Amino acid sequence: MEDLACTWTPEVIVEITKALAWPLVVLAIGFRFRSGILESVRGFFARNAVSEVSATTAGISAKFVAAKQTTETRESIGSNSVSLPENMTVEAIKEKHSSSATEFSEEIYEGISTHLRALELPREEEREILAREISLLQSAINFFDINKVIFRSQFNLFAIMAENNSFISKEGLQNHFIEIKNFVGEGLEGWDWVKYVAYPVSSGLLVDENGGYTLSKRGRSYVTFMHRNPQLIDDLAKL
Repeated sequence: MEDLACTWTPEVIVEITKALAWPLVVLAIGFRFRSGILESVRGFFARNAVSEVSATTAGISAKFVAAKQTTETRESIGSNSVSLPENMTVEAIKEKHSSSATEFSEEIYEGISTHLRALELPREEEREILAREISLLQSAINFFDINKVIFRSQFNLFAIMAENNSFISKEGLQNHFIEIKNFVGEGLEGWDWVKYVAYPVSSGLLVDENGGYTLSKRGRSYVTFMHRNPQLIDDLAKL
């Protein structure tokens, strides 16, 4: 019978040490900087939501999406960097334009200015056109911000409400949430219907009134905008 006994010669010990050296170093570094690594991972997933629910890791992927909405709910809702405060002075507005300008924004500005000059509109009509254009852009930016964290199932709920006098009872919302939670499983582990509706309410899409929830003006407008841009609906987080 072949002798399988191992002889612990100095050469064997050196080879084993070489084989174990890098794994041990990696473990040591990981242990030393574990807190920093964890913070980096948390920061990444706070900024990047997983929008697809994997068939093999459904719970994990979906939880990242759900956690993103929870983070957004805690942050200030409705503050938009491109909004102009009502009491902003002309000097402050010009300073804001100057500090925010880029080469690309200047190119767009020149294009708009050239187009307006070519139209040769009266001053009031020109002002009306620009104000209308800005309102559409501000609205779209607001809706794109919402799309970063809203669930597909929440949008489906809004669409159903829009077809039913923009209202749903709390019982109806609870039933909707139970159906979604049963479907996605671990993705909404630890969630209840109150947490599920928190972001839509805090973002101004829903209003808690009359024993249920009503789509606000912003909520109705959001549904209309999304129906006009159906490709955006498919990009919503699959929860």
